[in-house]
Amino acid sequence: MEPAISSDVQWLQQRTASVSGLVRLAGLAGAAAVLAHVGFAAALAFAVGTWVQGRFDTGWQLLAMVLAIGARSGLLALRDYAGGLAGLRLRQQVRAEVLDTLERLGPLRGHAGDDGALSTLVTEQVDALDGHVSRYLPQRLTIALALPTLLLAVTPFSWMALLILAGTAPLIPVFMHLVGRGAAAASQRQADALARLGGQFLDLVRGLPMLRLLGQVMPAAARLGHGIEDYRTRTMQVLRLAFLSSMVLELFASLSIAMLALYLGLSLLGRLDIGHYGQTMTLGPALFMLLLAPEFYAPLRQLGADYHVRADALAAAARLRGLQAQLPAAATATAAMPASTARSDPAAPLIVFEHVGLRHADGRVALENVCFTVNAGERIALRGASGSGKSTLLALAAGLIQPTSGRILIHGQALDTTAWWPRLGWMEQRPEWFFQSIRDNVLVGQPADEARLWQALTEAGLDEVVRALPSQANAVVGSAQGTLSGGQLQRLALARALARDADVWLLDEPFSQLDAETGMRLRHTLGLASHGRTVLMATHESEDPDWINRTLLLERGRLLADSSRPDVPEPGI
Repeated sequence: MEPAISSDVQWLQQRTASVSGLVRLAGLAGAAAVLAHVGFAAALAFAVGTWVQGRFDTGWQLLAMVLAIGARSGLLALRDYAGGLAGLRLRQQVRAEVLDTLERLGPLRGHAGDDGALSTLVTEQVDALDGHVSRYLPQRLTIALALPTLLLAVTPFSWMALLILAGTAPLIPVFMHLVGRGAAAASQRQADALARLGGQFLDLVRGLPMLRLLGQVMPAAARLGHGIEDYRTRTMQVLRLAFLSSMVLELFASLSIAMLALYLGLSLLGRLDIGHYGQTMTLGPALFMLLLAPEFYAPLRQLGADYHVRADALAAAARLRGLQAQLPAAATATAAMPASTARSDPAAPLIVFEHVGLRHADGRVALENVCFTVNAGERIALRGASGSGKSTLLALAAGLIQPTSGRILIHGQALDTTAWWPRLGWMEQRPEWFFQSIRDNVLVGQPADEARLWQALTEAGLDEVVRALPSQANAVVGSAQGTLSGGQLQRLALARALARDADVWLLDEPFSQLDAETGMRLRHTLGLASHGRTVLMATHESEDPDWINRTLLLERGRLLADSSRPDVPEPGI
């Protein structure tokens, strides 16, 4: 088994442990239903044998058949109920786990994929786990219990029938596995195509007003059509493999039943006198064994039909496990200090990183032994290539994630998010917006205060733009009346940070999505608005803004250089 697939299986096993009782109940109910069929087959076969002999005293056999049918129906209903409940609880558990992961990622959620792909992950991919516990796992337990029992039921009547059943049964799992390997790969490709399609559709919906203005609706729709066609093709590949698997399993099961029927028929005609312990084969035992044959292969055929469900679950597990790998491992070296960020020692540096390291859940090292201090009022640029750890460092400074080694101090005390977050302003390269008014988007989490709203818009240089809109601050962001350019949306993000009256700003690539002129205006605005505030800004720009007085250079998670610019006057504190 490949290491990645093995990890996916382990991930599934860990999640299904919580519903293992229901899975066992479903499997036991399925096995008991097979035993009920044995009772029905015995009663029917020997009743027919009695009728052939001209005796009709079969009342108890008819009663046994009725009871067996009733018991089998009830047991199958119990199997379906227990399996369905197991699937429901697993989906609820995993969906809550995924949503918790996305919440813990916070602003770093964008690194896990676009919103369309994440929506597909929370809905379609989580639902794909259902069949694994509601059908596949119970069926495996049913086979493990029922098949030996059926073989024991046949043994007293014919060792040849036993050999035919036991010899042909392994063929079905072997070919199921051979065909299933291709089905697993196809399911993974289908899941990837569905995630891309979800992202494309969401991007199209979000950008539809702008696409209409640019006359690009039809090209965008054509690209979406290509994505739909790709998903359709991959879905048909999965279905083709599923039908191929079912056809192969049905073929081998039918041939095996035909072999047993031929043997029993020749034995009854006296043409074949072997395999029944030297006794004469009669109609009752022969009919009993023939009735058991389809039931013997039915669980194997069903497991083969459900094998693609397992492939879908493994494909979903790979994506869900990949999302959780975005989270760092649990903190192991948090300092045992009072959890308070009150300004008990204003003379101490505002932020201190002491040998901070961060390792993701999948083993990747994001930061290693990072040490630096930030004094109140400093405006610092974090520089480095993509993947060097800039965004991770900002997330650590914000308290969104915890380090796996070292510690982070705020005014000499351990970082406490309850006291720290009200002091923070966060601005990222792709801010999140709600389909609500400009007022609601700026004052999110703040009390409704018109004076604060317009002061923030003015300081961000956006007040004239908003006043020119038909509904002014009531205009809905994303609607036709609330359409704003990329630079204006960045300024709106700045206004959101200003409205919080935060004294510490964490900025993640605020200029990366802007043209040169708009970026220059926003740099100037940020320089004026950040005066007197502490700023940590991740940037890819070739030159730092003239108001930056210190630069930290990161490479592969390590701090390589810490340089100050003495020509920049210290901002007011």
